[in-house]
This record gives sequence, C-alpha cells and structure tokens, in this order.
Amino acid sequence: MLNPEDYIFIGKIGRTTKTDGTVVIIPMTSFPERFSKLKEVFLTRVKSAPKTYKVSKVTIQKEKISIKLEGVDSIEEAEKLKDFRITIHKDDKFELPEDYYYISDLVNCIVYDQDENRLGQVKEVMEMAANDIYIVDYKGKDLLIPAISQFVRDIDTENKKIVVSLIDGMLPETEG
Repeated sequence: MLNPEDYIFIGKIGRTTKTDGTVVIIPMTSFPERFSKLKEVFLTRVKSAPKTYKVSKVTIQKEKISIKLEGVDSIEEAEKLKDFRITIHKDDKFELPEDYYYISDLVNCIVYDQDENRLGQVKEVMEMAANDIYIVDYKGKDLLIPAISQFVRDIDTENKKIVVSLIDGMLPETEG
C-alpha cells in the first residue's frame, strides 16, 4: 500500500498543448529544471489512488513546461488529467541548494524562540511571491512568520526544529 508521506507534490497538470496528448505543467517548485530529469510520475487527486506514468518527453521553453506521458496520446485523454497533482517519491527528490527546504519537511516542525521557548508547530507554508510564510499553530491561533533571515534563525528539518526571532506584535493575542 502506498504511503502518502512517501511522496512530494511538485506541480499539477494544466491545459493540453498538442493533439498528441502533451500537457502543460504548472510547477509548484522553485526549481522547474527538475522536470527535465523525470522518468516517472505519480498523478493524484483527492481520494483517488495514484496513477503511475512513464515520462516520454519534457520540454522547457522560458517559463513554459510541457510533458508527454506514455499512454496519453490524444487531447481527450490529456484533458482527463487536468488538475491532477504531479507527485514523485521522496527518494527521487531534487537536491536543493543550501537554505532551501521542501514544504513537506517544514510542516510539523516545532518552532522555538531564541530563548528555547516552544511557540508551536508549523501547520502550513504559504507560498508568496516575495517569500514564504510559515503558519504556526500558537495556542490555537495562527502565528505568521515570514521565511526570511530576520525572523528565521535556524532550520533543522532532520530534528523537526525551527528557531525564530520575533519582534513585538508578531505573537497573536491569546486568552489567559
């Protein structure tokens, strides 16, 4: 049985581009060049078993990435895949440069302030144009921490620990 935690989400299927079943990929990664190395992908939807496809061709032109999957040979077949999530096995992860992290590695990390006081747990990472925002469950409220060096001092994904330095007013008001 497939374990969802063994897979990471790197993009989703967009529109069709050719009559041969080629589709556009909407990348959900800072490194779209990773798609050129793909040999196999798993397409998933909520509450459905993943479908495995071999990749026959990837084309990257400027900002546009298109992919041809084996066995998807018409516009009609390709249209059925629109909005499917493109996932890969975590063992096939792209090696990230220093100070870059997979969202899946950040979620559930415990966040501490610089005095080692536990603030909460990362429940989500919001991807923004300028920088990501870590959404931390702080006593039942959302603590929003911009993912920039001014606030994030250390990230240790292996030990699921993030150390931050906050400024006055960043902590949400809590009762008691």
